[in-house]
Amino acid sequence: MEKKLNSYFLSVFAILVLSFTLLPLFLCLGKVEQSRRIREATGAEMRAVAEQDDPQLAQTEDLGDAYVRKLLFLGESTTYGLLQYGVLPDGKNSCQVWTGASCVNGSVRCAGTLSLSPSIVATPLYYPEDATALTVTEALKRKTPEYLVITLGLNNGASYYSEDEFKQCYRTLLNAILDASPSVKVILQSLFPVARTCKIAAYTPERIAQCNAWILDLAKEYGVKYLDTASVLADADGYLFPQYDNGGDGIHLNGEGLLAVVQYIRTHAHPSEVTA
Repeated sequence: MEKKLNSYFLSVFAILVLSFTLLPLFLCLGKVEQSRRIREATGAEMRAVAEQDDPQLAQTEDLGDAYVRKLLFLGESTTYGLLQYGVLPDGKNSCQVWTGASCVNGSVRCAGTLSLSPSIVATPLYYPEDATALTVTEALKRKTPEYLVITLGLNNGASYYSEDEFKQCYRTLLNAILDASPSVKVILQSLFPVARTCKIAAYTPERIAQCNAWILDLAKEYGVKYLDTASVLADADGYLFPQYDNGGDGIHLNGEGLLAVVQYIRTHAHPSEVTA
C-alpha cells in the first residue's frame, strides 16, 4: 500500500514538474508563432502600401479595349499618332485624343501637336466632339474622363528646359487639371524614345531619360501614376526600335509602334481597375 502511494505521489510530482517545465515552452512557442504571423501580416500590409505608393504602373493582366475606352490622351504630336494611325478602339473616329487646336480666320482645326509651356493652361485644345477650341479646364468641365494620360515634354522640355522650368510647367498643368476635375485619375506617361535618325540634336537618349526621370518625380510629388511605355520602345542604347519608326524625322512612331504602346497600356492598368 505504501509503495502504491509513493508511486502515486511520484507520478503526480512528475506530472507537475513536466507541466511547469513544458507549459512555459508551449507558451513561448505560441508567442513565437503569433509573432511570426504578425510579421507576415505586417509585411504583407507594408508591401501592399508600398505597391500603392509606387507611382510606376506594374504589369497586370490584359484588360483589353474595355479599359482603353476609359482613357483620354492629352499630349503632343506623338500622342496625335494614336488618332492618325487609328489604333484606339474607335479608330480614326476616336474622340479620346486631345491635342492642340489651330484657329485661323474663325476656323478651328486640329493642329496635331501641343507644347509644354508656362502658358499651357491657356493653350487652346481641339475638342473633337464639336470641333471647338477649348482650354484644358474648359474641356474637362464638358467631359470628365475616368483616366487622363498626359504625354508632354518633348516639345520645348527636351529641347532646352531646365529641371525647374520643366517641372513648373507640369505643375501648372496638373494643378489646373486637378482643380477643374478632382475625380480624374491622372497617369503621366514617359516620353517616347527617338530613332537614331532623329534630326534634332537635342533629343538624345540621355536627355529623354532625364526628362522621364523628372516626370516620375512629378508622379511621386502629386501621388499620381507613371506609365513607363518607353521601356518597351527603346533598344539597349535607349533609341527607338527601327521597326517602330515611321520613317519621318525619327521622332514619331508608326502604327506598329503605337499598337505596342496601346498593348503596354492594356497590360499595365491603373490599380483601381485591378482591385475593382
